[in-house]
Amino acid sequence: MRLFIFLPQLPYPPRSGGRIVTAPLVDGLAKKHEVHLFSLLHGFEGEEEGRKLLSERVASLSVAPGAKRLAPGPLLSAAFSKDPYKVHRFWRPSLLAAAREIAKKSPPDAIHCQNFYTARYGKELEAPRKVLYEENFEALLLDRWAERVSNPILSKLIRLERKRTLAFEMESANWFDQVVAISSVDEERLRAAASDFPKTAKHFEASLRTVRPSVDLNYYDPGALAGAPNPFPQDDERKRLVFTGSFNYLANVDGALWMAQKVLLRLPRDRYSLWLVGQRPADAVKRLHDPPRVYVTGAVDDVRPYLLHADVSVVPLRIGGGIRLKILESLALGCPLVSTPVGCEGLWSEKDPPEWRIAEEPGDFSRAIQETCALSHRPDRLRKWVVERFSPERFVSEMEGFYAG
Repeated sequence: MRLFIFLPQLPYPPRSGGRIVTAPLVDGLAKKHEVHLFSLLHGFEGEEEGRKLLSERVASLSVAPGAKRLAPGPLLSAAFSKDPYKVHRFWRPSLLAAAREIAKKSPPDAIHCQNFYTARYGKELEAPRKVLYEENFEALLLDRWAERVSNPILSKLIRLERKRTLAFEMESANWFDQVVAISSVDEERLRAAASDFPKTAKHFEASLRTVRPSVDLNYYDPGALAGAPNPFPQDDERKRLVFTGSFNYLANVDGALWMAQKVLLRLPRDRYSLWLVGQRPADAVKRLHDPPRVYVTGAVDDVRPYLLHADVSVVPLRIGGGIRLKILESLALGCPLVSTPVGCEGLWSEKDPPEWRIAEEPGDFSRAIQETCALSHRPDRLRKWVVERFSPERFVSEMEGFYAG
């Protein structure tokens, strides 16, 4: 098949949620099909190396400069549009022009758009099959953000954006033959939201399905890290609690502040340390740095040694949607985990019990950490849970079925 794939960001290096989702998909598809990739550039560390790597793997790679969060241009465009801000932020006419030029000689058999804010590219192009993969239900994320904001004016603005976003998410779904949710929870919520949009509700009856993503099981393999140095101080006997992610992302900023200011205070000061491991920490996160109690590392060359040698991986998220691949990374490396319900939603059900502890309130979360640290663990069992459910081969195969129709 000839596939046109539109992504909001390059999938390499796969160091954050969206890129971790798309990297194994692009890699697996490129081995078997003619893949033409279209993406925005955001200046991430390692992005240029990723661009070169991808250029060697796919049939063609077309890129355009991305806009920063709250960039004036997209904000101004969105102010005079019915479409939400993110649609304007991720729209580049040059990417559409590049796709149209390639399509003249090599028309696509299928078009894949990642997230609602790249859906407009799919609308503007012709193909026998069009597939939209939704990593998040964005309107839900905005709802949760509005609930956490204390400023009433900001909360009102977020809710207005939520209304526009929901309308676009429901409308754009109709442009695609197949809409794919990242979890059964998101699928249920999309169907429920569509009850107020009859055309979309009818479309979802035949087109909306769940396909769980994958994680690179070879990369997140303890055996691949044999001999890797322990990144933690060897003279400190504290239990190491590790929270990974991009710490300029709202949900991670909120989670880091809650973890440091609400949960950590309930743990013995001389027995636990919190490690916030990830790129681009916001100023509010940087201010948490207070060794040996709290460490803010910034970008690191490799997050895996931190998870491999941590006592507990924590996912203290109160905002967000979709699923959290950091959970799969931790478990694949055999690291015990404690999460909030929001942090791990979509990854388990009553029929498929979690291999980790779940707690919502600060006191419960701190107790779950202490109980987890007190138990002996079987890393092989944690990894097995991931291997059985989130292999790249399964992910690619399921998506291929949708492209073929």
